[in-house]
Amino acid sequence: MDKLILGLLMMRRLTVYELRSIIKQYFQSMCSDSLGSIRAAIKKLLDSGMVTCHEYVERSVNKKQYSITDAGRKQFMDWACTPADVALSKNMELGKFLFMGFVPEKKRQQLLNEIITGMENTLSAFTDMKSSIDISAGKAQAVASFEKDSELCEGLLSVTKNSDVNQVADDIGKFQMLCLQYEIDTLSFQIEWFKGLREGR
Repeated sequence: MDKLILGLLMMRRLTVYELRSIIKQYFQSMCSDSLGSIRAAIKKLLDSGMVTCHEYVERSVNKKQYSITDAGRKQFMDWACTPADVALSKNMELGKFLFMGFVPEKKRQQLLNEIITGMENTLSAFTDMKSSIDISAGKAQAVASFEKDSELCEGLLSVTKNSDVNQVADDIGKFQMLCLQYEIDTLSFQIEWFKGLREGR
């Protein structure tokens, strides 16, 4: 989770509640959105000097906003510049499938139906999310946000080795959309696989 938080902080300063909202909306398939997990990760990042905290008051409410440090950018880039092992995802729920042979046949069919329905619902949510994204508006918003925060913008241009903030926004957006498409394609495959199992194909 700490690397995901660093990645989000590469793009803008965020509070714990803003981090939770983003993770809950977009990254539940990658990590937990529990406040406890996010706070623990933030504490670890603060203790190691990867992020800093700025406290302020907004509408009589004390808030803490976190931003990435140079050390955090280096740590994040060291991680981001290593090959992704997407086959390494650990899913303890797969253990239920591993031992499904113990489950009576009638119950097994019910479980397969529920697995397929759950994945179809998630696929529908991802597909709706993709169709609702306005790429050009998202880019304009990202560029405006980067340009408004000179420290953040300089950090982005430095790590990406790029002098054009518009190109940086294009590159970030491209891979965010590809990640969403990967989730959609993976779910589509899994649904068809489980349907084949259910139907004895």
